[in-house]
Amino acid sequence: MIFRYFLLICFLFNLCFSITFDEAMQIEEKDGVIKALKLYKELAQQDNTAAINRLAYLYANGKGVPKNYEYSYIFLLKGSTLGDYKCAYDLAKLYLNKDTIYYDEVNAYNLLSDLANAKYAPAENLIGVLFLKGMIVQKDYKQAVKYFERASKQNYPLAHCYLSYMYATGKGVFVNFGRAHIFAKEGMKHNIKLCQKVYKDYNLKKYPEDKGFKFNFYTKPE
Repeated sequence: MIFRYFLLICFLFNLCFSITFDEAMQIEEKDGVIKALKLYKELAQQDNTAAINRLAYLYANGKGVPKNYEYSYIFLLKGSTLGDYKCAYDLAKLYLNKDTIYYDEVNAYNLLSDLANAKYAPAENLIGVLFLKGMIVQKDYKQAVKYFERASKQNYPLAHCYLSYMYATGKGVFVNFGRAHIFAKEGMKHNIKLCQKVYKDYNLKKYPEDKGFKFNFYTKPE
């Protein structure tokens, strides 16, 4: 009986002094990565996917810790197994990184396809980029536009920029500078460099916005 009470007291003590991911982030911002690292690892042991993703990011980029792709891979794989879309997406990007031993085009594309089927906008946009550039898959501008539109319907800002580029260059669609203007302006609200570049390079400010185009058709989720 005494042992049970002891366990209950330990549980309540730990509960009272447990820290949230947001609090760990505040400690990182105030005191640096090393101070927050232990807290992130404790949260990761509790299957906190935000902490898992943060650890993966820190090790992949060498932010406050030595760069270690192996650690990043381990954390992303765990987060992905837990069903976290962000971890799975970052794992796919790690698979696309030719500077690591984890480079694997098949795993990358399959993982992105699964995420796209789940309507995860960043993955839809990245698949569009793969079709646009002919990476892993054969270059296909119409397929690229399709995936950019899917991501843009969920108001993913970078997808607006790619659609602006597609309409300005006529890749996979008819050239429409007025429509490119609309998409570029939408993405520029988020200070995305690609949108700024397309807007400047194709001098889109001189073209009136395509008033006959229903932008909400793209930005409203399906």
